[in-house]
Amino acid sequence: MINEKLEKLYTEYCPDKMIIPCGVVDEEIYSASKPRIVFLLKEPHSDETGWSIPCGLRRQVQRGLTGHPFKRDYAYTWAQAGVWAYAILNGFKSYHELRKPLFRAKGIQAIGMTNLKKTGGSATSDREVIREHAKREVDLWRQELEIMRPDLVICGNTYRDVTDNLRLPKIWLLTHKKTHFFYSLWDLGAHKTIILKFWHPARRGNRAETLKLLEQLIDKVQEKELFAKALFSHTLK
Repeated sequence: MINEKLEKLYTEYCPDKMIIPCGVVDEEIYSASKPRIVFLLKEPHSDETGWSIPCGLRRQVQRGLTGHPFKRDYAYTWAQAGVWAYAILNGFKSYHELRKPLFRAKGIQAIGMTNLKKTGGSATSDREVIREHAKREVDLWRQELEIMRPDLVICGNTYRDVTDNLRLPKIWLLTHKKTHFFYSLWDLGAHKTIILKFWHPARRGNRAETLKLLEQLIDKVQEKELFAKALFSHTLK
């Protein structure tokens, strides 16, 4: 079991339980998903301990599946993440259509997630603090990814920290409004993981435009990597 292995890892790494655990929301759905998606973000949104992000997300999934919006402290990041995940897994449509609570919930239900910094943070992150934690705790978050074995890692403003610490080459995809987007390939034995540079899902701005850009990036990855076409078969038009 993925979350059991992660719990053992956290216990060994931090026996005082001061970190905020990460993991997959629904192991059965995540394991059956194609592609398996993990969001790699910066830090938890709260400095409280004694809780796990996947447990909180499960409660939001139940709300969404019954037509209710996510609670505010989760909606800020995870509502948009749910739309992205659902679109990747089931096909890109308009943001207006996919923003419904049901689709957001089904997207979140299928994902895994982790943070570079495992202790509590706030709504805004200190760039240097995140960079230091990413370097110091690389063994921890690398092992988390190895346990979850994702096909696609969406780096929410964490791509440089991830690829620098894993020493992965950066492959250009496209440039959007002077921002360059890249991906990397990470070999886990016979398994290849796509590491994608993207925005944090809490990003403000035009969310329909953001979703369209994500679709373009996924299309470009498929053009460059033959194995990716099978992974993203459900997103094909």
